[in-house]
Amino acid sequence: MSETSTGAPDDVNAPLADPRWTVQWADGPVPDQRRLRPLIGHSGPVRAVATAIVDGRPVAVSGSRDNTVRVWDLATGEQLHEPVTGRTDPVSSMTAEVLSVATAVADGRPVAFSLHGDEAVLVWDLATGRAAGEFVRLVESAVLDGRRVLLALAADGTLYVGDLLTGRRLAAFPSAAGIAMLDGRRVVLTVDAVDVERTVRVWDLGTGEQLARSTEVVRTVELDGRLLAVTAPEPDQEVQEVWDLATGEPVETSQAAAALSGGVDRPGVTTVTVVHGRAVAVGLDGEEPRFIGPLALARQNGALVRTRARETAVLDGRTVALTAEADGSLRIWDLADDRRRVDGMRVIGAVGATGTAPALPPGPERDGDLWHRISGRGNGPCDSGGPVLLTVEQDDTVVVRDRATGKPVGPPLTGHTGKVRDVATTVVDGRPVAVTAGADHTLRTWDLTHTHTHGDGSARTGHTGTVSAITTAVLDGSPVVVTAAADRTLHVRDLTTGRQVARPVGGLEGEVTAMVASVVDGRPVVVTAGSGDTLHLLDPVGGEHLGEPVTSHQGRVLALAGATLAGRPVVVTAGADRTAAIWDLATRRRVGEPLTGHTSRVTAVATAELAGRPVAVTGSWDKTVRLWDLTTGRQIGEPLTGHTDWVTSVATALVDGRPVAVSRSRDKTVRLWDLATMRETGEPLTGHTEPNGPMVVTAAGARPVVAVGQGQAVRFWDLATGREAGNEYALPLPAAALGAAPDGRLVVAFGAEVTVLCPAAG
Repeated sequence: MSETSTGAPDDVNAPLADPRWTVQWADGPVPDQRRLRPLIGHSGPVRAVATAIVDGRPVAVSGSRDNTVRVWDLATGEQLHEPVTGRTDPVSSMTAEVLSVATAVADGRPVAFSLHGDEAVLVWDLATGRAAGEFVRLVESAVLDGRRVLLALAADGTLYVGDLLTGRRLAAFPSAAGIAMLDGRRVVLTVDAVDVERTVRVWDLGTGEQLARSTEVVRTVELDGRLLAVTAPEPDQEVQEVWDLATGEPVETSQAAAALSGGVDRPGVTTVTVVHGRAVAVGLDGEEPRFIGPLALARQNGALVRTRARETAVLDGRTVALTAEADGSLRIWDLADDRRRVDGMRVIGAVGATGTAPALPPGPERDGDLWHRISGRGNGPCDSGGPVLLTVEQDDTVVVRDRATGKPVGPPLTGHTGKVRDVATTVVDGRPVAVTAGADHTLRTWDLTHTHTHGDGSARTGHTGTVSAITTAVLDGSPVVVTAAADRTLHVRDLTTGRQVARPVGGLEGEVTAMVASVVDGRPVVVTAGSGDTLHLLDPVGGEHLGEPVTSHQGRVLALAGATLAGRPVVVTAGADRTAAIWDLATRRRVGEPLTGHTSRVTAVATAELAGRPVAVTGSWDKTVRLWDLTTGRQIGEPLTGHTDWVTSVATALVDGRPVAVSRSRDKTVRLWDLATMRETGEPLTGHTEPNGPMVVTAAGARPVVAVGQGQAVRFWDLATGREAGNEYALPLPAAALGAAPDGRLVVAFGAEVTVLCPAAG
């Protein structure tokens, strides 16, 4: 589709306000002004969301049934880090499902907590995306040598002993298999998992002293209903020993002789661990070792019990615990204190389906009370100044309510196509924002400062098919917008009101993919191109076709741009035959020879003025951008290279008083070229996930911006600074066409609807 210069102001010294794109009018229902960008990336329903601040940037943390936790930069909509997953079961190869997420600040470091289907809680550093601590489960608290301690089991099987008064770690026992009381002291059973022999050991939890290691079992037999184990003699012994594996007691020699002389062989026990003349544990072939005798009974009374909602983590040497509340929220407790802490390790609440909003604790993270910030802005959701809360309704909408009265403030937040699972809030660029998690695999963001719909609210009769091309013109001194659609009609509407000012032009052949407006002999003319190699000239006022179509012989006309050459109106066409061509609209004939040089189809064209001469800029599948002198029909300079894939669209503008070209490519970048020096300016603009969407240059405030269609959104970049300008504007359907209009306005087509956006200072 062709793009042309808008003649945007070039006063670079003027202060640039942060523009806010709002609706002037729309064909159908006006898009919700609160809707910001969708966050797309999950492949399953999103069931939980929380927010945090990372390096001064607001982020969202989401958990999905695709078993991943993702972190999103809410200012840009981009994902930070690689997705995080829970543990994978080695037997079933299944990854644990994400059930809920929460965020906190641990000693000044933002972290995220995710609760998974295997009842594990994992902790992640939001700045790096890496594990932020050791993940443990409460086993029990106990008194060891007069100290109150916490016994906790890590995901790798390590048993940690922590001092509950100081929070310091006292000891760690890798590959723990059980704990019990032995002669009045707490002991732990471990197995060397990497050891081929899987050596079993018993340790004193209070002192860390190893009490015994296992000895080899040479034979096990079942005799008179008892299971007996025969161990190899120790180096300083000659006689084998026999142990009753039910009681742990040694068997007398005479019984041993009987055991060795008969009985039923029972393989499976590999080692026996003996402490103070008594067998206390056995190692099993292919299984975890276990205590025997009275110790085995003790293990059932609290040893290594893994209880849901009793989770702990060791962060920076401090032990904290998490509890899952009945409403699904996670709360964090500092185990060094007897009270819930709000300094450093905050209490975390979540806004769930019950609609209850969390009370933020005092401290620096409170940031002026987020809920009051939400309600205290000029045209925010609660002008009365009272706090608000967000509720998830049964019809899967989110409603902003006045906390005092419970009455809705503004219409519901709609847009998800499935059930809304969770909602969280934060502040982005000084504006309160809600983030909603949906079963439609997306998160959606909402600006809570907007509560009312813009425009006059009346529906307009528009197209019945998808709008494919947009241009603007002037009729009787008033600016109009011209649209063509798949319903094979062309509509002309007043740019300010959206009302039709002329009857639709029907009978278009096929889809119109490119369109420009011009004036021929004082008469407004619209030139269209579609699926073939012909140009159609239309009278937008009379609703007529002007003469027979003009055949270009270019295979297919892929783009159009208007210009004035020697005082006469012309259009420049981009063709599938690798050429561009100039056409005199008054005579309907080609001017000069085709513009040749591209080595693949020419997909985009725009026009500008360089040193007082009309020029054309073309983009091609050959990955180059080229500049042409329309007066001579010759290429100016060498091709502009840098794109690594097809160039899909080009546009022109004035930046700092200099003519520039903007090119978009399938390599997902937008590049800026100085036409006077024939060099690229600045770094490429990245983050464009939809390489083939529409692009146009318009104005916002005092400087030109490039508007880029990105699926169901339009994003804006300041051409002077290379930075994103203003808010991304979200749409209910993908952007199909964009058109620049006077006063910096932007015409956006999505589906069969057309909307006019206006920039305003934020």
